[in-house]
Amino acid sequence: MKNVGLEKEMKDHFFYAAEHLFKEEKKAEAAPLYRHIIDRETDCNDQTFLLCHLRLFQCLVGVSSEGNKEALEQFEPFYTRLPEDTRLDALLLTANVCYSLGDWKRVERYGNELYASAQNVYDELKKEKFVKNLHTERHLVVYYGHGLRIKGFVLTMQGRYEEAKKCVAAYSDLGWFECLDETGKKEVEKFRIWGKANMYNLELKTGNNKVLPELSDFLDQNREEILPSLLSVVESANQFRFDADDIINKFSIWLPPVNSEVTYINGTQLFHFWYEKAKYDFNKNRIVGGIDELLYALYLAHRMNYYMGFEKCVSLYREHSDYVTEQQKIGYKNIVEGVFDL
Repeated sequence: MKNVGLEKEMKDHFFYAAEHLFKEEKKAEAAPLYRHIIDRETDCNDQTFLLCHLRLFQCLVGVSSEGNKEALEQFEPFYTRLPEDTRLDALLLTANVCYSLGDWKRVERYGNELYASAQNVYDELKKEKFVKNLHTERHLVVYYGHGLRIKGFVLTMQGRYEEAKKCVAAYSDLGWFECLDETGKKEVEKFRIWGKANMYNLELKTGNNKVLPELSDFLDQNREEILPSLLSVVESANQFRFDADDIINKFSIWLPPVNSEVTYINGTQLFHFWYEKAKYDFNKNRIVGGIDELLYALYLAHRMNYYMGFEKCVSLYREHSDYVTEQQKIGYKNIVEGVFDL
């Protein structure tokens, strides 16, 4: 019995230290402590053991696609045993990681689970008024809104635009949500802005380029929406072959440099923007400029260990290799060999 008590005391000590480091954003230092607890726990339903799995997942997620894929596979078997409120953080992160990996089926699955769990927790909150006892990292409205946002994204990917608009309209107006403090109200405003941007993007998905002037005015006031909106613009321009030079040229200067620090979300979006922008310029017979943009995408794919994206870039580069300048050949060789010089 003395050994059992000592082991629990040691586990609590490691967990307390790991949580302190985690809250200080020292995830690299916290990860080995969470792993130490996981490796020595024999009860797979122990709540500290399960929380350590979530924390380790949160620590390991970064810009590397392959690293994120491995972290996801390690964590997935355990998330369903977490308490439902704690599970909200797990589901949101899992859905975002799957988005960055381009795994749309799992994005749909975890988005649906996130929305259902957020609805359940909200219903319990209304009955029992236990909002202060919620074990979530963010306000409950965040998980509810993102559940709807992911559903809208999946419907958009499936070409079900009118259904997607209903989801967008729903998360654009979350002012009715009970127990909204100042933090919650700020989150509701974020969803309102995202909703407005996504309504423009849905119009573009149907080929309606008449919204471009309105979208331009919107982006003047909401520059944090430039990257996802320009991605929708260039994808739609490629699909429907309309001209989008004005809005792309106006706002692309505000995009993060390809060699800047990126997250797994905006890094993925930035990769897809430059890849689609290269195709856009190839369609307009601006081959040399398109190759430069393709090299930006290739560089990002290499940085993020995004092998599928890397292969797509190499394939498109080879299709246009007759037009590559000597300087671009050097840039391509440097990226492929890991000698970055952009």
